[in-house]
Amino acid sequence: MIVTTPNVEYNVRWETLPAGHVRHADHRFEWTREEFRAWAREVAGRHGYGVEFAPVGPEDPEVGPPTQMAVFTLLTPKTTTAKEAAA
Repeated sequence: MIVTTPNVEYNVRWETLPAGHVRHADHRFEWTREEFRAWAREVAGRHGYGVEFAPVGPEDPEVGPPTQMAVFTLLTPKTTTAKEAAA
């Protein structure tokens, strides 16, 4: 599974974006790189996935890329027991 989200740290590079605002009205949140990585690692670990991160767009040396991506890979397929299937 692939998840992308805007990198809020990159917003300082958008000259027309007022400080503290999100890029688009439909964005409920925009995370820092650390917030996104912490969330993705926690979710991956809880559900048996590995996760790798990649930039989307040019990577600014100070604030990172405009968009960040997490690629989740199932580590061990979950076997459904008969009891779980009946529930």
